[in-house]
Amino acid sequence: MKKLIIFIGLKNASAQTTTLEAVTIKGNTRKSVVSERVSNSFSELFKEATALQWFEVNKRFVVNFILNDQKNKAVFTKTGELVYHLSYGTEKDISDEIRKHVHNQYEDYNITSGIKVRTADVIVWLLNIENSKQILVIRAIDDDISVIDKVKKVS
Repeated sequence: MKKLIIFIGLKNASAQTTTLEAVTIKGNTRKSVVSERVSNSFSELFKEATALQWFEVNKRFVVNFILNDQKNKAVFTKTGELVYHLSYGTEKDISDEIRKHVHNQYEDYNITSGIKVRTADVIVWLLNIENSKQILVIRAIDDDISVIDKVKKVS
């Protein structure tokens, strides 16, 4: 059995390294050939995607792929509906609006990495930001920013 891992939080941090905590989605996974419906839905949404790897997990289809030089993951139902889409990136990949709100609220912090989570209803950014004293994991939805986790750096 393979495990799919989504990185969303901090586990260990020091002044030199940051390790993201793994969230494991349990279930039977196997490489998969997808239906024409799922394939067409994916192709419409992600026309320029490359390096596709499809898996079936708990009666859903998960695809890892590269788009615009970014790692991505998407989950589809068997009928081809997008459940969610994850894009992994750095500060340059974050929308101007979110970046502006983060920099206004956390002036002395740098954005080190981010994950854009898109569902049918909402786009959520999960961001790691840090300054010389601590690392924060924040959630940003439009102009609503909240801290999920914080870790003090070791001096």
